[in-house]
Amino acid sequence: MARGGAREGAGRRPAAHDGTERKMRSTRASDAEWELIKKFATILKDHPEKAERIMYDLEH
Repeated sequence: MARGGAREGAGRRPAAHDGTERKMRSTRASDAEWELIKKFATILKDHPEKAERIMYDLEH
């Protein structure tokens, strides 16, 4: 019987690409808004340069 241990995809995500600590934040959002927030958060964590371009395009 398994007793825990490292498993693929388990545990806390690693620190940001630049090594800074990720702090816990909170916000209120509808279910639809939360789905968008989660999608963008994944892009931001995995591809920060792409997230910057998206934000730049939205602001200009």
